[in-house]
Amino acid sequence: MTINEIIQQNEELQKQYAKAINTITILERKLEKLQKENQRLAEENKKLRKLNNILMRAIEIALTIKNYDAQTRHLQLVLQKLRETGEFTKG
Repeated sequence: MTINEIIQQNEELQKQYAKAINTITILERKLEKLQKENQRLAEENKKLRKLNNILMRAIEIALTIKNYDAQTRHLQLVLQKLRETGEFTKG
């Protein structure tokens, strides 16, 4: 192998190395973005689970109430309270 071939091979390896570094940088940025999105979704999921638990409990309580109007008032009060606290908004 001649010196020129070694130099040429070295230059090619340097280009490949630079491309690899760029690819790694791009992938690290994408990973960071996905981790942030995953964290946001995990927090949203936690809020939705809490809301689901509240609503399920409200429904369980409503089912123990024999009077339809009282059931309706109970559920309306629960929804009103959730809206006031900002945990629930109309669809």
